[in-house]
Amino acid sequence: MQRSDNPDLPAICGDADTSLQPRLEAAARMVQGGQLEEALSAYRGVLAVRPDLPLAHANLGFVLSALDRHAEAEPHFRRMLDAHPCEVPAWLGLATSLQKQARLGEAEVALRQALALKPDCVPAMLGLGICVRSQSRLDEAREWFEHAARTDPACVDAYYLLSTLRHFRHGDPMIARCEALQARVAAMPALQQVRHGFALGKMYEDAGRFDDAFAAYANGNRARASQFVLDESGEDGLLWRTCEVFDRALLAQARARVAAGDRVPVFIVGMPRSGTTLIEQILATLPGVHGAGESSDLWDVLLERIGTPDRWPEAAHGFSTAAWLELGDAYLQRAWQRAPQATHVVNKLPLNYRHVGAIRLMLPQARIIHAQRDPMDVCWSCYTRLFDGDNLAYTYDLGSLGRYYARYARQVRHWHAALPPGSMLDVRYEDIVADTEGVAREMLAFLGLQWDARCLEFHRNTRVVDTASRAQVRRPIYASSVGRWKKFEPHLRELLELVADFR
Repeated sequence: MQRSDNPDLPAICGDADTSLQPRLEAAARMVQGGQLEEALSAYRGVLAVRPDLPLAHANLGFVLSALDRHAEAEPHFRRMLDAHPCEVPAWLGLATSLQKQARLGEAEVALRQALALKPDCVPAMLGLGICVRSQSRLDEAREWFEHAARTDPACVDAYYLLSTLRHFRHGDPMIARCEALQARVAAMPALQQVRHGFALGKMYEDAGRFDDAFAAYANGNRARASQFVLDESGEDGLLWRTCEVFDRALLAQARARVAAGDRVPVFIVGMPRSGTTLIEQILATLPGVHGAGESSDLWDVLLERIGTPDRWPEAAHGFSTAAWLELGDAYLQRAWQRAPQATHVVNKLPLNYRHVGAIRLMLPQARIIHAQRDPMDVCWSCYTRLFDGDNLAYTYDLGSLGRYYARYARQVRHWHAALPPGSMLDVRYEDIVADTEGVAREMLAFLGLQWDARCLEFHRNTRVVDTASRAQVRRPIYASSVGRWKKFEPHLRELLELVADFR
């Protein structure tokens, strides 16, 4: 139940009241069977009888963490540690709950405490590497991941996490160590198989072994794709229904609502790996501009109004102009809670490309930047990246990835055709690489901001970036990702055919 970039936590130890042992064992079986809500009730039932039972608190904390209820999990780990301050798994659990609440300094303290108690604790090394990586301390993160790999040469997580931060040359001993695990991969849990494929693929690619890299990436993607069932016909239907509902007539109803200088919401939309994080990082370097990351606020506001996703987009027909503006006010309230003093709040959730019509009607003052990138480069970059969470299932198969790109491109073409000229600014990744200042000036003018050369120092911005591009935006602009797909061209003919009309 851990997210894809977190190490698995060891089982908690401890003594329990023998009269409650059957209930604790039953709860543990529920966890093993994936019945987390049932386990939650079971552990709470135990605590209703014995509120002071540390073991039940700890295990309840792990279940809450697995359900992404980290603020609720934290006090239960603390109850365990109050009674047993040397319990390493509880320190790891507490660190995870703190990290997920963006309390990185406190999480780091908890992880260092775990290592003080158990210096060879690989999960603590990995957790600490993840924690300092989130704080832009990339060299230190690499050291922790390397330390974990040296401590446990069979730790797939260490190689995977290291591969996201390091370049590997031919003959690098880390490649040989990762290769040595291949004979054992088939017997590993599914997520370990996935991580091994992506780690080895990245290592081979860095070393110039492109055929071997493709084979490794393909293995990792096959293992990951097997965990999903895609509904591409449903996605096709959603595309055409969205275009039908949000036609020129509906979009023409957008009404201006604010004077210049008021809060300006900014949306960066596009494909994953298209440069959305880079654009956000450039903008968020400026005073008054807050980068909110991949926020779901827009869809959350819409979902509160319509009740169920099945009603979208047809429910939009029933909204009056006043209702659209009320939805916009609800979005502004959410977005500015994180940065009350900001003039601009940037939401870089790529999937919002589907909701450009709703943005236009809810927030006519919003600025929408469409991040573009060569279809082959953006798709190949997606295919070679293991994403956190389960929301990008289409990226793990080249055919589904190419078809998704085609749907996305058709949706954006519709917005350009249905909206007034200048409603959305297209920004090409390749143009940022070739002329960073020129593109930055264009974006700031589009946002109504004065030129500020500080945006060219975006890589010095230490704000937390929690996406697959976290390492890239800590470096100055580089061109090595342009045309990267060509090294793998013999393996990408199907993908090339699928996206040919959009290049």
